[in-house]
Amino acid sequence: MKIHLATSEDTHSISKIWSECFTDDTNYINNFLDNCFPHTKTFLLTPKNEVNAVASLSVLPCYTNYNGINYPGGYVYAVGTLPEHRGKSYSKYLTEEAFSHARNEKLSFLVVKPATESLYELYSKLSFDTTLYERVTRIYPKRSYNYTSDGLIMCDKNDISMSFTRDPEIEYLHKLREIFLSDKSLLWNKEILSYAIKEISFRNGSVYSFYYSKSPEDQVFYIYYPSEQSDSLVHIIDHNIDNGSTLDDFIDENSSIFPNIKYYQFINLPPIVAKRCSTKKIKSALIKSFEEDPGFNKHLKKLRLSLPME
Repeated sequence: MKIHLATSEDTHSISKIWSECFTDDTNYINNFLDNCFPHTKTFLLTPKNEVNAVASLSVLPCYTNYNGINYPGGYVYAVGTLPEHRGKSYSKYLTEEAFSHARNEKLSFLVVKPATESLYELYSKLSFDTTLYERVTRIYPKRSYNYTSDGLIMCDKNDISMSFTRDPEIEYLHKLREIFLSDKSLLWNKEILSYAIKEISFRNGSVYSFYYSKSPEDQVFYIYYPSEQSDSLVHIIDHNIDNGSTLDDFIDENSSIFPNIKYYQFINLPPIVAKRCSTKKIKSALIKSFEEDPGFNKHLKKLRLSLPME
């Protein structure tokens, strides 16, 4: 068995693994190969007596800000083994290689988003020892959320005139996310953020931002994609909406875009905004720290995924 770091000469093997493990959409696979793979460390496993790799694992660069310092980390992504080679612990060997890489590169942590409960158990055994959580909240478009009687934050209503922009430049979106999310989220660099937005577009999703005419510095952004199963549901997977008034304005703006909408499913609305809504807490990821600082490790435990990819 051999594990090696993939190069551009290995894209055929990666494409085959992706097509049999994740999707047969060639454009989707090429999006990874063209826009993400060059910025990752992708490890390939080739069994003895085999010519081509049969399993792969990518580590995407990410980071978190703690006490004003960016700590580099890795996001374990696209772990796959060809069906005829499963059951041989290849994902375990690749994960161990990712751990070695993290230590050698002095990464502060690795994070993984398991797709199933059984995979949570698997990665926990591989020493991903901290579980991260997220709140999932249903927001109904025919209800106003700007009421103190509901325990929601009210903000002063600005001039309702708003400027909306679809798909803002990556540089600008990266800056917004740095400003609003860096103290509580795992974040992407610009290259991986650009890939993530392209990946969202394959799910018919997009990015919107707006600001009130009297306070353009308070930019609001949100990233969404409609459910593949039903046109009555839209997933809001990244945003900086933090009060009832802005939530109402979001609903007003999108009522015409999604005429059949029954509810939005928001990830990580602030507790006081989601207080009287249908909210549940679910597992979102597992994380492994390589730092000894107890303050940093306490910070890691409270983080949420930012624009997560599976």
